Amino acid sequence: MTRFVEQAIARAGLAPILPARERGDLDAVRSLIASLGEIDLLALGAVADAVRTREGGEVVRVHPTASSDVLWVRDAVNELELLRAVAIARITGPTAARIGVDWGEKGFELAQVALGFGATDLTGPITRKSGLLISEDELKKVKGQGMVAASALRRREIAALIRNAGRSCEFVDEAGAGTSISSSEAEAVHA
Repeated sequence: MTRFVEQAIARAGLAPILPARERGDLDAVRSLIASLGEIDLLALGAVADAVRTREGGEVVRVHPTASSDVLWVRDAVNELELLRAVAIARITGPTAARIGVDWGEKGFELAQVALGFGATDLTGPITRKSGLLISEDELKKVKGQGMVAASALRRREIAALIRNAGRSCEFVDEAGAGTSISSSEAEAVHA
């Protein structure tokens, strides 16, 4: 965390959060958040991302459907409130809690931004940019690779976007098993 970010967190009154979380004092964290009223969103996001980094690591899990072991943030009025809700869930939630966003409801761009506010998990349909579902047997010709499953190309694109957010990607199947996509695989979609 840079000195500039640390100063912004302190000016917003959020400096005691990280030490309180490290002590496991979630009641102090929750009371601090409740007492501050309208907290600066960027400072709140910086604290939430610091908590996520310390407790949850760099892996983003991408689920085909909303998994029950993840707190899915959904009931936000608008985009900024969704980011605020993700950050507050991360800061006030249990240690290493998994916080998720559904890009099918909110859009992938907002879900990608939510990763910087403490989100660890994403879910949503594998679709074309137009929003139409991609069937599992649909193929697309790719120069130098031949015929490739269109859903695999979209997964690589999603992994590349997650990597561009500074994180690594793991696709989780219905049974909860995960498969990671390497940086080189994610970059291959842009070649």
